[in-house]
Amino acid sequence: MNNLQQEKLLVKIVIGAAWVDRHLEAEEIEYFQQLLEQYHLHIDDELQQLLKFTVPLKQTELWIVRYLKNSTNTERDALLKAIVNMLMADLCVSEIERELLDEYSEYMLAIPPHTEVKPTKIETVIRFIQKLIVSG
Repeated sequence: MNNLQQEKLLVKIVIGAAWVDRHLEAEEIEYFQQLLEQYHLHIDDELQQLLKFTVPLKQTELWIVRYLKNSTNTERDALLKAIVNMLMADLCVSEIERELLDEYSEYMLAIPPHTEVKPTKIETVIRFIQKLIVSG
């Protein structure tokens, strides 16, 4: 799975998590739009449609299992942070939302993460130089 697919899957999971209580608050929709902007997915019609209809919990669970099978610890941290931010957007976390976080944490423990490939020092220097050339 490439980076864009993984990011899109993250966004799907986050909006699916927001639907766990069967409605979206204005603050949750606003956070979702910010997430779409962050990942440059704001014009993605499929993701925009997720705001209009309740996402079944079973579908969100399928997405999260798929995500976890292809994720590193860093990506998992990003997912968990995004879910928590979505659920906290309206400054109220319901009991069902807390249970959802517990369930997702269990999934993360049950499915081992992919090993992160850390760039060598020379690769890091090359990337830095490339960024300087592009921005300069």
